[in-house]
Amino acid sequence: MLNRYALAIACLACSAAQAETFQDSLGNTWELSGFMKLEATQAMRAPRIVPDDASKYKQGDWRNAFNAAPSDAPSGSRSSSLALQQISAGVSHETDGAITLEARASYRWRSTGSPSRWFKTPDVDYRQGGGLDGTDFFEKFVGIGRPDLGTLRYGTQLSRSWSRSDSFSYPVGLSRQWANSGAGFGLVPEAVRLTSRAFEDGRGKLTAELSFGRNELNTALVSRTPSPGPTEPRLVELFLQYSRDKHLIEFTMQSASGARQTSFGKSALLGWIGDPDTLVGSSRPRQAGKPSQSVAMLQGNHWPNPENMLTYGIRHNQWSGSAINCNYGPIPPSFSSQGCVYGIDAGFNYGNAALNYAGYRAASTDAMVGWSHYRGLFTYTAALMYFGRGSSENPIEWGQSNSALSANLGVYRKLPEVHKGASVYAGVGFSRVSRLGPAPLSAPDNQFLGFNSLYDRSGGSVTIGTNWIF
Repeated sequence: MLNRYALAIACLACSAAQAETFQDSLGNTWELSGFMKLEATQAMRAPRIVPDDASKYKQGDWRNAFNAAPSDAPSGSRSSSLALQQISAGVSHETDGAITLEARASYRWRSTGSPSRWFKTPDVDYRQGGGLDGTDFFEKFVGIGRPDLGTLRYGTQLSRSWSRSDSFSYPVGLSRQWANSGAGFGLVPEAVRLTSRAFEDGRGKLTAELSFGRNELNTALVSRTPSPGPTEPRLVELFLQYSRDKHLIEFTMQSASGARQTSFGKSALLGWIGDPDTLVGSSRPRQAGKPSQSVAMLQGNHWPNPENMLTYGIRHNQWSGSAINCNYGPIPPSFSSQGCVYGIDAGFNYGNAALNYAGYRAASTDAMVGWSHYRGLFTYTAALMYFGRGSSENPIEWGQSNSALSANLGVYRKLPEVHKGASVYAGVGFSRVSRLGPAPLSAPDNQFLGFNSLYDRSGGSVTIGTNWIF
């Protein structure tokens, strides 16, 4: 498996081309950029996979908090691969009054290597339908700015809670673990973002930013009018960046309400479907309550000298909890004896049927630290992330009593002989949870760390890959 992908990596690196930037006769600056990434991973052991009929679809229990994991669950594959691409196009124009007008669109997708599958699988799937209106753009915004006033942008934008977490953790091999977990939302389909000018005091520079986001009501999967109805998802995010000499320090605080709850930090802001189901034998709505969640994080880099870099981060996650929701539409009787399709909205940190599936508040704290050493064309890294235990009054074990450690050792090499943006890398990773059972609350699912925490407490892997940035 790894030998086959090593050959593909070599071929991909050789296919690199030059980025495109040019100006037209009207003074507009056009830019075409992107990246291509190919990665292969071999796990120490194959993860166990709980069949759908024993978890999310029939039981509405995608963490297996209420149903014992079957002992005969089959094993998946030890080998996995990733082909990730992004292409971005932008145009900007600076007027005589130093006002800059800009527009930018980005699309990121995963492919199986077959040209016919390109553009078919968006990296973040959040829209229904086809055509341009249904395309899951990674970014699509317009902006206006002036150096002494700041910048205003409107459109589909990445949150700072995800994009900056990815920027800090990718160089030390923890991008998936750190950036893709926690209580933040990563993509905001409709956002207004105001970025201040840079404030300098002679020692450092501070920039402040405030974003307001929303999305449409989530009614596509509900066949009857719920009561209470679906809510409009809203998001507010504050971002501060301070840089001086050998330090880069950033603080991000994001708060969202009315959105479908998640601990997948890369997910898009999607609306909650409301509460369409009622108590058994009653027409009274369950009144599950509107969900909310928030994250606050401090991240930074410190360069003691040009050859070394320390990376660190700490974040606090909060969820209100939300009840499992279902849809009493026309469905096959085999799905449920009560005629209810679960999986429409899986809920978050909820109780059992005796507790009316009520959602419970939860909080957790995670931390990350990494070290990078630069030597010529090579970079050597070591990093560690801690998924903290959760605090919750939920009597059901949903993962709040679990914690985890994830470590990674990596080596990267730039390939200037091929292209200035080409590189190859290899890494060895190891993760361990403190107990068997549902994964920590800030992990998106039980297999997030490469093994199933219902069956195994630890797992390791070897990864090789290539990245070409143009």
